[in-house]
Amino acid sequence: MNQSSFPNKPLADTSFPMPITHLWSRISSVKWEDAWVERLRFAGEQNLVIKKFPASRSIRLDLYTDAATSKKIKAAFGGSVRLFDAAGWQPPSSKITDPLRIAGELRIYRDKELFVKERATGRGKALLIPSGMAFGTGDHATTARCLQLLVEAAAPIRKSNESWSLLDLGCGSGILALAAELLGASHVLGCDFDEACVRISKENALLNQLSRSRFLKADVLRWKPPTQKGKSPIFDIVAANLYSTILTAASAMIVSAIKPGGVLILSGILAVEERTIITVFEDLGLKHCKTLKRGKWAAVMMGKGQSPAKVKRVKK
Repeated sequence: MNQSSFPNKPLADTSFPMPITHLWSRISSVKWEDAWVERLRFAGEQNLVIKKFPASRSIRLDLYTDAATSKKIKAAFGGSVRLFDAAGWQPPSSKITDPLRIAGELRIYRDKELFVKERATGRGKALLIPSGMAFGTGDHATTARCLQLLVEAAAPIRKSNESWSLLDLGCGSGILALAAELLGASHVLGCDFDEACVRISKENALLNQLSRSRFLKADVLRWKPPTQKGKSPIFDIVAANLYSTILTAASAMIVSAIKPGGVLILSGILAVEERTIITVFEDLGLKHCKTLKRGKWAAVMMGKGQSPAKVKRVKK
């Protein structure tokens, strides 16, 4: 889910504790609170403090970190940085545990050592997505629900042993594209407007030794998806984890990329916007199959030329 610009250089290895010397702060809209939690998780979720104000739609983000990280975050996201005296300050322990399990088919790891140790064991295919400044480690509701719907949409194709393809629009860390390759997709293409997201997606493909996924920089509002001869669409599943405004503006292009009988997975949608987004794509000939909800977020599955299944809404 591409939500902002990111720095062009990777951050230093954060597997070791960072010295807390600086405080980065900025004001944001309350509706993006949990998106910021994932976006800044690479620096240690326990180091992030979110302050809310009575009768206000704004929040203040305070991230306690080191000098180099604070500089890179400010360059990417704005805000302000000041020196911080960490004497006597201890962050609370993180509540995040590996792996994140998706529908019994996937295990998403952030910790490389644990991934290497458990990769060949346990139920489900293992995928390593280190926390970083590209959106998408699986923890955020938009990404987790996309993964869940991806497993479900791919199940009948996998059972038939037919080859299949996926287009991931707003690839972020590459997590959906790489999960699709793990699930057996033979042709996978991920796109993002941000060069750093494309680079990080390629790095994550190398980390996981996955070679069928390709990633490119593209503006979904201008880009045209590849087609077969005769200009027929080539993707069995299209996943678009983008802002609702972008989903609406790019809706015609998104639908044009899906094969007849194919599936569209939409995320990045606030629950209050769900009906509006469904209507946009229904007007383009798609049929609503399922909605999954968690908190204020919704993920939607739609079919192209399919009869809609009974709508199911899941809240957690």
